[in-house]
Amino acid sequence: MTPRTEILPLPFGKILTKVMKERQLTIQAIANLVGVNKSVVHGWMTGTSPHDLIAIGKLSKALGIGFRELLLGEPELPVTMSSLDIQFDKQVVFEGVCEVLIKRIVPRQELD
Repeated sequence: MTPRTEILPLPFGKILTKVMKERQLTIQAIANLVGVNKSVVHGWMTGTSPHDLIAIGKLSKALGIGFRELLLGEPELPVTMSSLDIQFDKQVVFEGVCEVLIKRIVPRQELD
């Protein structure tokens, strides 16, 4: 028999409600920011887990709050070389003279 794991509710609704109160934002204002219906925002506030993480990402960006902090109530963790060392093994791939080009991939801007 598989042991049951308890699924804890996300603190997202409480965090969103607190931010809205602090910034004096209405349900309609939040809905407009992320392009969802008012009933979706109301559901988030009353405990419905968000299904559209893209909308939460837009909300996080619009409010200037980290995605993880908004959704889970946990602060964003900075990526450092020491934190990467814990997660990855180092392997030499190439030794010698070479030229490296690093490109940052960014989302395309939506056309108006």
